[in-house]
Amino acid sequence: MADNGRLSSRILNSLERHQNELAEQQKLIDSTMKELLEQRERFAAVARRTMELVIHPRMEELSRHFDNAAISERHGDADFHCFCQFAHTPRFPATVSFDICLLPEESGTGLTARYDLEIRPVLMEYKRDEEQTFPLDDSDEAIGLWVEEKIIEFVDTYLRLETHPFYQKDNIVSDPVCGMQISATAATSKVEWTGHTFYFCSEVCKEAFLEERK
Repeated sequence: MADNGRLSSRILNSLERHQNELAEQQKLIDSTMKELLEQRERFAAVARRTMELVIHPRMEELSRHFDNAAISERHGDADFHCFCQFAHTPRFPATVSFDICLLPEESGTGLTARYDLEIRPVLMEYKRDEEQTFPLDDSDEAIGLWVEEKIIEFVDTYLRLETHPFYQKDNIVSDPVCGMQISATAATSKVEWTGHTFYFCSEVCKEAFLEERK
C-alpha cells in the first residue's frame, strides 16, 4: 500500500505539473494573440488613414490626366488597396491595372507599401511590382514621396504603349512625303484629301504635301 501511495502521489504530481504547463502555455497564447490583435488594429487604423490622406489623393491626381482611368479601393483585414484602372483605347491599346497597397510588416512595427502593375496583353517588358517598408508612425511624407515616384514610373511605362510597335501595329501608317512609319494616334498632324486621311510625322512634311497640291 505504501508503494501504491507513493506512486499515486507521483502521478498526481505529474498531472498537476502538466496542467500548470498547459496553463502557462495558454497564458502565452492569450498574450500573443492579444498583442497580434492590437498590432492588427493599429496597422488597420494607420493604413486606412494613410490611404485616405496620402495615397488616394495622389492616385486621383493621376486619373485626372487620363480620360480612360478610373479609381477604386478594396480593403481586407490586413491589406488595403487603391487601384487606378485604364480601359483599352486606340491610343493606349491595352487594359491596365495599377495598384498601390499597404500591408503589415512582419515585425508589427511597420507597414509595407507595394505597387503592382498589370498590362494586358503583355507585349513588352516592364517592372511589375516593387515594395518598400516604412515605420508605422510619422511616415506620411516618406510614403507620399515613394508613391509619387511609383506614379511617375508608371506614367513613363504607360506612355510607351503609345509608340511601341507591338501595341501600335494596327495603327501604323506611312507619311506620304518622307515614307516614315508612324502611329496614326501619335501623328503630329493629318490632312483630309479627296476622301482620304493622310498622317504626317512633322509639320514640315504636311506643308510639303499641301504645297505639292496647290
